[in-house]
Amino acid sequence: MPKFTVAELAKKYGVARTSIYDRMKNGSISYEIDAKNRKVIDLSEMQRVYGTPDSQADSKSDSTKTDNTTIDLYKQLIEELRHDKLVAEERERRMYKEIEQLKDKIDNLTLALGYTPKDIQPDSKAYSTNEQVRTTTDLQEIVQPPQVTPIENKPIQQTATIGPEPKKRGLLGRLARAVFTDE
Repeated sequence: MPKFTVAELAKKYGVARTSIYDRMKNGSISYEIDAKNRKVIDLSEMQRVYGTPDSQADSKSDSTKTDNTTIDLYKQLIEELRHDKLVAEERERRMYKEIEQLKDKIDNLTLALGYTPKDIQPDSKAYSTNEQVRTTTDLQEIVQPPQVTPIENKPIQQTATIGPEPKKRGLLGRLARAVFTDE
């Protein structure tokens, strides 16, 4: 039988050269060294391990089937990623909307407290839709604080005396105290 190099047999059988070298190393494929100091394998040896090269052509149809399965899996993965992207975009839109609502609330609260930033004066234009400029008279119409009664300057009376905290005791100490005292 003719002898072939590892590269030639790998191409003929559609097998990686490393797998042939691994089999040579563990002894499942025998080889010889030719005059050019190359490792050569007898074709009958390859047929014993991998079968005839024609049977490898039959297995290529299996690899095509595997390729189609892989392609289907990738298509499914792409669809799942598209769905996840749409969900993330929707969540992002909701978050931006919530941020805008919170900015509006902050602006309304700052105005209700009577705070107007130096950058925004009643005669200047608002730079965004959520900024509102109101005068203090407008705020008085909106927020009417209850009448505040002044606090009298009376001394605070103590109703209870606070003593030192009792010493913390373990289980045995609490048990002994309960037995020997009349509490």
